[in-house]
Amino acid sequence: MLFLFSLLVAAAFSVLCGKAIRKHPAPFYLSAAVLSIGTTILANIRMPEIPAFVQQNVIALFTKGVLAAAFWAVVMWTGALPNGSSLMKKLMPQRGRLSIFAAILTLGHAAGLGISMLPRWIKQADALNLTVCIVLMLIMLPLTVISVKKIRRKMKAKTWKSVQRWAYLFYALIPIHVIILNIAKARSGRTGVLFSLIVYLAVFLGYAVCRVRKYYIVKKKPERLFGTNAAAVCVFLFGTAVFLAAAYQQRQVETVRSAEAEVREDSSQTDSEAAAATTALTQTGETAVTTGTTAAEMTVPESTAATTDEDSTAETTSTDESSETPEDSQPSEPTETPAGEPAETEPPAPVRVYQDGTFTASAYGYDGNITVHVTVQNDTITDITAETEESDDSYFADAKNVVIPAIIRSQAADVDACSGATYSSNGIMAAVRAALEQARI
Repeated sequence: MLFLFSLLVAAAFSVLCGKAIRKHPAPFYLSAAVLSIGTTILANIRMPEIPAFVQQNVIALFTKGVLAAAFWAVVMWTGALPNGSSLMKKLMPQRGRLSIFAAILTLGHAAGLGISMLPRWIKQADALNLTVCIVLMLIMLPLTVISVKKIRRKMKAKTWKSVQRWAYLFYALIPIHVIILNIAKARSGRTGVLFSLIVYLAVFLGYAVCRVRKYYIVKKKPERLFGTNAAAVCVFLFGTAVFLAAAYQQRQVETVRSAEAEVREDSSQTDSEAAAATTALTQTGETAVTTGTTAAEMTVPESTAATTDEDSTAETTSTDESSETPEDSQPSEPTETPAGEPAETEPPAPVRVYQDGTFTASAYGYDGNITVHVTVQNDTITDITAETEESDDSYFADAKNVVIPAIIRSQAADVDACSGATYSSNGIMAAVRAALEQARI
């Protein structure tokens, strides 16, 4: 949804502010630089005072490069529009300024992305992500420089156009870069990610189809355009269908894997419960056998017991008859507890701190919310599950694998953060604290 919103903003800006950016481009370039630098700083210092909505819907426009991609889409589509059309006449005069504006926004995104992602890509030897980003920058920087009006005037028109053809490769790498970063989240069913990828595909694939169509029309000059238009529509629909089919198939695979994992987990839990029940039955049987043996040892033969009872009765009767006196017939006084020994009392019942059940809470991580589900039983944290809306799942996965076991071991929300995933770790701990506050009696 962010990209769709950014497209509307970029299109409106290009039309409404076109004349202003043509006459006075410097203030717009400076504004783009300030916004890019400012949002990058805010994203990395992680100010808790900034609401999550602002983080996810305003700052993310710049740090995730969504707004920059939208401006590149406007620049691209301006060249793909039919020659002589009113919209092309409206946008073409400021196209060079818009490309510089988009490049400045892209540099801010690259700086923010590099701070957070580059160390991980190098550590994990993620050559694909690293290569695509480097190639994008190597193409964009010289194209941006020669788009400056003073420099462009010093170049030959033929040379300038030849260099500008590298922009087509740049445009092709933008959706590839987006897909590489987001395909894993789309496969896992992350809310809104698949829809965003479809919008990206429609914009960039649609541009490619329209640009090829325009090239064919200009070069071949066909008398009838119906066949050309029909072919362009078919190519676009085929590409979209292939992408959707691949995404659906992968989603089905992930669903099957999740179902198999749940079945395995349920099976292991059932086996554990059966083993516990068997152990309990075994212990009960052993106790019964021991009790039976003890009772048998304590049984006395009937004849011996009767003789013993008779002798004891006779002795007691003779003793009572010889020693009974009037004083002895008086009731005895109750026995007093010695002053030094405290009276026996029942131990106090333990004071409960938390309710039993599963409690859900969220907190902001690196660049998205982290949601945890904390299960409490008899004042003990027995289980914690978590999911994230952050842009990079790998940081969250590292934090989750370290922080959650530590919380369960220590039975406290405050533990050591995972090295290299501090923001995600702090988000998990903050969400667990919030969940425990809900559980508190």
